[in-house]
Amino acid sequence: MSDISYIVCYMDANLAAHRHGARRAFFTALRAAACLLLVWAFLSGGSPLSIGLPAILAVAMVAALLAVYELSIRGAAMEWVAGTVFFILCLSGLGYGVWYWTRPPEPTGPLLPANDATPPTTCRDAVASRGVVIVAAENRLVADGSGPFKALTVDDCPVLQLRRAGRGLMVDATFYDWTDDIAFRVADDIYTPFMPLRLRSFRPDPHTLVILDRFDQEVLYIRFLNPHALRLRGRFLCGEQSQVVIGDRAVLVGGTRIGGVYFGQRRDRRRVCATARTEQPGLVLGAP
Repeated sequence: MSDISYIVCYMDANLAAHRHGARRAFFTALRAAACLLLVWAFLSGGSPLSIGLPAILAVAMVAALLAVYELSIRGAAMEWVAGTVFFILCLSGLGYGVWYWTRPPEPTGPLLPANDATPPTTCRDAVASRGVVIVAAENRLVADGSGPFKALTVDDCPVLQLRRAGRGLMVDATFYDWTDDIAFRVADDIYTPFMPLRLRSFRPDPHTLVILDRFDQEVLYIRFLNPHALRLRGRFLCGEQSQVVIGDRAVLVGGTRIGGVYFGQRRDRRRVCATARTEQPGLVLGAP
């Protein structure tokens, strides 16, 4: 074989190896993207507050299975495969342990004001420059003074009451089931169930109170945005009436309940701009 033929063969072999490496890297990237999509689907819709050791181990197992496959198709020794899996699982568990044991204790006492901006509103008549504005989607309630104020009523059920405690706010809430029985209460920011419920209460910071259901969906979210504004989200029942869902942008009403889930809810186009007065309902949602 001449020198020229040898060089050509050598270049062809390098080119083939390069193409093979590029092709393998491409499919590795596709598999990694598929794993990321799987993890996203697994965690999507849940709150970061609910991520615990089971979720961390599930994500670690996905990463370990991907590593086993990638090392196997590359002909890696079983010792390297086993060591990689062990390293991924240990790193995940160690990271979770460090986070768990170094996290600060959950806040207690009144909600304290954060430094978030107040959402814009067209309720100019109801929103004063003083007091606290309760933001419930496009609805606004301004409360001035120390209270207590009946901040939210759903149909005929009083749901949320607020009162001043120094710089902070104390939250009292009552949640009902579809038989009009009390399911749970929040008294002075403390969650108390009145029946077996798979709910979890969180105080992720001094400004926020969150209650999640077993699907990691918000049942109640209250954040003291700043000294003059409070955001409210959640899902509220009143007897046999349809559930009222308050989000950031809209209030959903109506619909049909099937097995505890509501279908066909519509956006409530009304906009409530009200002023809180002691012993009088403030925001009234869900009523026809």
